[in-house]
Amino acid sequence: MNKILPSLDDPADELRMLATAAAPTVHARPDLARVVLDRARRQRRAQRLRRAAAGVGGGLVVLTTLAAATLLGRGDYVTVAQPSAAMEPTVHMGERVVFSKKLSPARGDVVIVHLVRDDHAYDTMLRVVALPGDTIGCPTGPTGRCEAVVVNGTPVPEPYLGATVTDPFPISMVPHHMIFLLGDNRAVANDSRVIGPVRLADMTGVAVQIEDRHGQVRAVAGAPAHPGPGDRDNVDPAGPVPPPGVSVPR
Repeated sequence: MNKILPSLDDPADELRMLATAAAPTVHARPDLARVVLDRARRQRRAQRLRRAAAGVGGGLVVLTTLAAATLLGRGDYVTVAQPSAAMEPTVHMGERVVFSKKLSPARGDVVIVHLVRDDHAYDTMLRVVALPGDTIGCPTGPTGRCEAVVVNGTPVPEPYLGATVTDPFPISMVPHHMIFLLGDNRAVANDSRVIGPVRLADMTGVAVQIEDRHGQVRAVAGAPAHPGPGDRDNVDPAGPVPPPGVSVPR
């Protein structure tokens, strides 16, 4: 005897109920109907684009550009090309770094921050060395140089620095809602030693992976491990490498 099923507003719920009524002993993953519907929607969207291309020729270029524009900026990840040597040897000039827009920074993370100095706006990649409320400094050692950056009274090992030398700077406390940033290439980096601590609100992403000029992906040396984007994650693409000091598109 046929059963009358109630009408459901969600097509995924309706598919799931129909499947259950047809084969109540079959167990499938609970999101199977949603996955099937998502795949069908993507296929229909691709078919519409192909039909538009066949009907209007060059119109496909316009459609593709508009589709990309609607997605740009909506993903959880963004790719940024490094325009300077401030983070070498961790990130070389011209390499691409994928940043998560959702992560909160931890000590050791490489982040991108949006800054304004002298009415000039720019984006820069630097490393988080101290968090709000931390004390940080680089006291002069017996050799007359700073032997190690000291955070909360403890020297911080920084094996990712290579041969770079950190000039001494006094110990201070990081204000609330701010972070202290240093470049890995201390000789050239324009960082918190010069510009002071940076507002957390000015941080726009935490680095999760680096891609070299040959397309090889590697982890961020010295940073906590973070998962990179998956196959279904939307990653905003990087633009051309801008000259140092020029704002990087976000």
